[in-house]
Amino acid sequence: TTLLSLIPRLYDVSRGGIFLDGKDIRTLKIDNLRSHIAFMPQEPFLFAGTIRQNISFDNPLIDEARLEEICRKAILYDTIRAFPKGFDTVVGEKGVILSGGQKQRIALARCLLKEAAVVILDDPISQVDLETGTAMIDTIKSMVGQKTIIIVSHRISAVSFADQIIALEQGLVVEKGTHRDLITTQHYYAKAFQLQEYEEGVNAS
Repeated sequence: TTLLSLIPRLYDVSRGGIFLDGKDIRTLKIDNLRSHIAFMPQEPFLFAGTIRQNISFDNPLIDEARLEEICRKAILYDTIRAFPKGFDTVVGEKGVILSGGQKQRIALARCLLKEAAVVILDDPISQVDLETGTAMIDTIKSMVGQKTIIIVSHRISAVSFADQIIALEQGLVVEKGTHRDLITTQHYYAKAFQLQEYEEGVNAS
C-alpha cells in the first residue's frame, strides 16, 4: 500500500526516484500526473449518495448503457439489480449498507470508467469470494496490452499473469520475476503459491 501510494504522489520518495515514461514523477504537476492514473485503494471511500453517483462522480454525464457495461465488467451489475432502487440506491455514509466486497467492486467500476493509462489496484479482491475474485481478475487481465497495470494482492492468482512480480516480505523485496520463474525456486513466493493452491482446493471441495 505504501509503495502504491508513492506513484500518484500521496507521499514522495525520500531516496531514489519513480519514473513514468522516463520522467521523474516529481517533475510533473500533481494534477497532470493523477489525471493519467486510476487508483483503486485497499479501503475504498464511498460518500453518502447513490450507487450511480459513487461510480460516476468523475463522469456524471455517463449514459445508462455505458454505466451498465462498466458494472458488468466489475462483476457488480447483478448486485445492483438486486437492490429495489438499482443504481439510485442510497448507500449511506461511507457506504454503510454495502458489504466490503460490494465496495471493492464499486471502486473497480470507478477505475474502469476513468479509462486512465495507468491503473493501480491495491488488493482489489481481498473481500470477495473466490469465484467473484476470479471474474474480477479476468476483467483486469482484459486490459493487458492496453494499460499499465500495477496490482498488489495477497492472492497469487491475482498477480500470476503479470510481466513482472515483486515479492515483499516484512517490507523488503525478496524476489522478482515472472510467475513461471518464481514457482520453481522453493522460496517465499513458491511456498505461498503452494499453500494457497492447497487452501483453494480444500475450499472448493
